[in-house]
Amino acid sequence: MSTVLNASSIRVSAAMGGYVATLRGKRATGATHREAALTVARQVYGPKVNVRSDYLRDADPLAGIQYRYHITHQRGVA
Repeated sequence: MSTVLNASSIRVSAAMGGYVATLRGKRATGATHREAALTVARQVYGPKVNVRSDYLRDADPLAGIQYRYHITHQRGVA
């Protein structure tokens, strides 16, 4: 079971050859949008987190944001 952390959502945009994700001033890239989101989440919150898809906000497409993710905490992970 996982619980949602009270945190900002991760914003993911297209980048050359992949995606770039941003969260709390940190950035990470990945070949897929989920990979980029997971990498930046773990930079900020450590290895015991995961991500799940979130809804885009109305202004996101105008800002170049293609995906949003929420951070979840993995229980029972060492």
